[in-house]
Amino acid sequence: MRYKKFTTALLVLLSALLLASCTGNLSGTSWPGISTTDDTIYVAYLNRIYAVRAQDGSVVWQYPDKAGRETYFAAPVVADGHLIAGDYQNNLFSLDPGSGALQWTFSEAKGKWIASPLVVDGKILAPNGDATLYALDLNGSLLWKFPTKRALWSQPVSDGQHVYQASMDHRIYAIDLNNGSEIWSVDLGGAVLYSPILSEDGVLYVSSLARNLVALNTTDGSVLWERNFESDLWTQPALANGNLFFGDTKGLVFAVSAADGSDVWSQAINEPVLGRPTEITEGIIFPTENGSLIAVNFKGERLWSRAFEGAIYTGPVKIGDTLAVGIAQGKEFLKLINASTGQDVWTFVAPK
Repeated sequence: MRYKKFTTALLVLLSALLLASCTGNLSGTSWPGISTTDDTIYVAYLNRIYAVRAQDGSVVWQYPDKAGRETYFAAPVVADGHLIAGDYQNNLFSLDPGSGALQWTFSEAKGKWIASPLVVDGKILAPNGDATLYALDLNGSLLWKFPTKRALWSQPVSDGQHVYQASMDHRIYAIDLNNGSEIWSVDLGGAVLYSPILSEDGVLYVSSLARNLVALNTTDGSVLWERNFESDLWTQPALANGNLFFGDTKGLVFAVSAADGSDVWSQAINEPVLGRPTEITEGIIFPTENGSLIAVNFKGERLWSRAFEGAIYTGPVKIGDTLAVGIAQGKEFLKLINASTGQDVWTFVAPK
């Protein structure tokens, strides 16, 4: 029953996204996208972006002052004096992180901004729903663009020389950071919703809708190992202590060896896992579509669990010894909780 409920809810959400990409109408569908600095939490949700003080949950600024037709999905990104965000009206823009003042707007993309951009070496790498990765300078001027065959819904990763972009066309692309030329690409057999994980020794780990988890050599895209699973993987793996941690839609969570994909352990948490697990000092926190966070230690033993009113489509974001949690379809969309216990620190109340 839980699996059927999960599948139906997620298909409705994805259908709304695809329909909105074609028609421009969103009907209020969104989820909170969160990024943090040492003292500020930036959250994009529905028709506004908020800067929130991490200390007490008070608002620093909101953009725009008056809510309009804009809708936001992707977490904004802070880098080099810019807060880069994209909306569902085809606009990518830079705000002043301290004041929320608009600095520039890029409007050449033909699709919607669902994925977060990445800033590397003064370049903004912005994946768009029009199946194009755009590279801009910090003034918002286009440097190059890289086309794929389907929409881009995940943030790229980079090693400083190459950009690795996952696509809904089933492929991972390695792209030259300087000129946007293709280095290699590989078909994973299924669409990729979430970003790959890039290890320090140059291995990409990525899950796809083909129910597989794959390790790729970044030099040439060759498959180092591949694991297939019985249930859907709507998740991004977390890499910690030489293992990969992730969950499936049937409510199982796994730890497998990053070296060869072999089993380390698996545990039933009985809730469908969705989004990005988060590493904390004590272990790993898994978000579930039912609106829960479930923390386990690195051996798979449960530490704590916490249920929220609403759904959690992305993992919590760590800030010090706390976690910023984005909650969709509930009365409250941003909470700060203690990472060790799951207890509330504060709840954000958006200005009227």
